[in-house]
Amino acid sequence: MNRPTLLPASIGGRLALLYTLGALLAVGVFALLANWKLEANFTAAHLAFLQAKTAELQDDLRDGGGTPDALIKEILQETDGARLRAYEARVLVAGAPAGETPGMGALLPQAWFPAPRGGQNPPLIPRQTGNISWLLTSLPLQGAPGTGGVVLQIGLDITRDDALLTDFHRALAVFFLLMVPLLLGAGRLAAAQALAPVARIAKVAQNITPARLSRRIPLDPPWPRELSGLVRGFNQMLDNLESSFERLSRVSADIAHELRTPLSTLNGGLEVCLTRPRSEAEYRAAIASALEDGQRLTGLIENLLFLARVENPSHALRHERCEAGELCAWVVAQYEAQARPKGVHIHMAGSGVLYADALLLRQAVGNVLANAVRHARPGSEISLRISGTPASGVEIAVADQGPGIAPEHLPRLFDRFYQTDPARGHQGAQGSGLGLSIVRSIMELHGGQVAIESTLGQGTCVTLRFSPLQA
Repeated sequence: MNRPTLLPASIGGRLALLYTLGALLAVGVFALLANWKLEANFTAAHLAFLQAKTAELQDDLRDGGGTPDALIKEILQETDGARLRAYEARVLVAGAPAGETPGMGALLPQAWFPAPRGGQNPPLIPRQTGNISWLLTSLPLQGAPGTGGVVLQIGLDITRDDALLTDFHRALAVFFLLMVPLLLGAGRLAAAQALAPVARIAKVAQNITPARLSRRIPLDPPWPRELSGLVRGFNQMLDNLESSFERLSRVSADIAHELRTPLSTLNGGLEVCLTRPRSEAEYRAAIASALEDGQRLTGLIENLLFLARVENPSHALRHERCEAGELCAWVVAQYEAQARPKGVHIHMAGSGVLYADALLLRQAVGNVLANAVRHARPGSEISLRISGTPASGVEIAVADQGPGIAPEHLPRLFDRFYQTDPARGHQGAQGSGLGLSIVRSIMELHGGQVAIESTLGQGTCVTLRFSPLQA
């Protein structure tokens, strides 16, 4: 059974939700502080009223000679006939009621009140009777000697205050219910405004196709600070893609050109042989020519496969300690047979130790030396010099005394299939224009560099520089 895939939440929705939650949290904290302050003010006002009323009744008791009768009379006069009584009072003498406001016994029984306690903070007990809210307390008074303990029980009517708090709580609840959709809407608008640059980037990116790789995301007007790095990175990626695409197009055209020439020659020679019967010598010449073209194609394909392997990031190097002198001597021995018919002498000097892939290093030195032998003047000398140490970096320089290379060709000598001769003479597999490209790829794979210097009429020097080993 396939489980339904949950769609990922949008960034705009998450921002709106976070904005709403943050705003509600801030408003909620403010509401709690306001409610706490309001309740604290009401409690302080209630306590101040009770303390003032207690002091007033204490004065009345003292003015009446300390007898409860005068106190009871004052309470009855103050509360009798009031349509809305602010408080209900009862006077206890020796624990028994001596007087109270009319109807208090049924409304607020004596047992509901706390035990009396003096001081600045008397005990307070809230109580609800019908629609009336009360705050009950018991306060000891100083009566005349011999009258026993006089206790004043007061029930303060706090209905209006409780109603105000209740209305405040309801208003907060309604406010929160209305705030949620408003904040969500405001959050969506704010998120949409904040993410508008991302939408513009996506719109520009959708219009970039293989036929329009030159388009870029404009940097003006300035993008938000969080997106400016993304825009620059995206444009850099497009630059790399465009460069790689152009290079791939050039390589494809060059490959087609390089393959077309030997294939056309091969097909033409075979077609000529089939037009009429030939002699054995003519057939042998046609087969030899076809074999040469086949060898050229094989060499070209092998070089292309080699480039693809060494440029693959997953290509594993077999780093090992190599004696540069022994390795270069082996390469020189392989090319002395090609140099001898031209009377070219290969002179090697120096030695050094480096850590590299021996097979790839032989390939690189061999390609450079093959170019030197090909272009060296008859009877001239090719020098191969080794210098440096693993700590400072080893250099292998191959210099010939050939015709040299014009300055305008030097920057492109390491491009694939590039040749200084526009006609691209049919020189066999080694003249395909891939040799120096292979050398550069091998050196980059080793973290090194290859440089070429040339002077017209004097010769060319190619230097392979290996990076120093880190301690």
